[in-house]
Amino acid sequence: MRKSKLYSRQRQGANKGNNATSLIVLTRRPYRRRAEMEHFLEAITDILNGEQEPITIRHLFYRLVGLGVIEKTELAYVSLCGHLSKWRRSGEIPWDAFVDSTRWHLGDDTFNGLNDALTNTFETYRRNLWAEQSAFVEIWGEKDAISGVLFREANTFGVKVFTCRGFASLSSLYSAANTFKQAVGNGKRVYIYYFGDHDPSGLAIDRAAVASFRDDFGVEVQFARAAVTPEQIRQYKLPTRPVKRNDKRAGGWRGGCVEVDTMPPTVLKGIVRDCITSHINTRQWKVTQSIEKAERETLRNFAANFRGTKL
Repeated sequence: MRKSKLYSRQRQGANKGNNATSLIVLTRRPYRRRAEMEHFLEAITDILNGEQEPITIRHLFYRLVGLGVIEKTELAYVSLCGHLSKWRRSGEIPWDAFVDSTRWHLGDDTFNGLNDALTNTFETYRRNLWAEQSAFVEIWGEKDAISGVLFREANTFGVKVFTCRGFASLSSLYSAANTFKQAVGNGKRVYIYYFGDHDPSGLAIDRAAVASFRDDFGVEVQFARAAVTPEQIRQYKLPTRPVKRNDKRAGGWRGGCVEVDTMPPTVLKGIVRDCITSHINTRQWKVTQSIEKAERETLRNFAANFRGTKL
């Protein structure tokens, strides 16, 4: 995080010798020792100080679980939300430390006249950098909690992100299939990189999507799991949980399950970047970027010449 208050609190905690991996059991007890709560806040600010962008509270929760700071229970999550509300209102944690990617505003963009509209056009103009590439790439995520992280990296390359929210509906798959068919018709090969939980249902989402594209809509796609994989679980020492008893696909499952939310945002972004750049023809990419830059400058000059013109 960027706030000096958070950094100084983190340093003070380090000087006291606090151990951020001691388990804090969050319950609804009416009284909690001051030292315990300071320790808890220091563990949170330590995570936030290491982030370059806002994260979701759910993601923070899984990071704390992974560090052994709190238990992985819904009660612990609810209690965490309550403490964060208090600390944000007191100024001990900035309001902009977290983002909620599950709620949106709906409505058309409006402008304060033609000058404003033209300025917006040249500022936001983006050429399709993939028009001359041989691949069509999309990034898919299982959960809203990671959609913002995936989008911020994928968007720099002009790649779209789709959030499944579990098993994707047939309607959403149909819409995607039509887009993919158009890409195939333009001579491209379609690649989907999926970020989801390592559990019986999470793995089944991959297979269900591929089967539906092939059997229901007649389009072949290259569907690859980018995260979470067994190798990543070992490499990043991701926290596991028992398989859900009500998961009908859990028969024969061995080992623990891992939520994709537990992966650090920087790691997720790095995986997104590697997946996308593996399909980029660098020479053609740079040519298209040069064209984009020239076209944006043309729009800028047009907007500048238009200013002051009365219709």
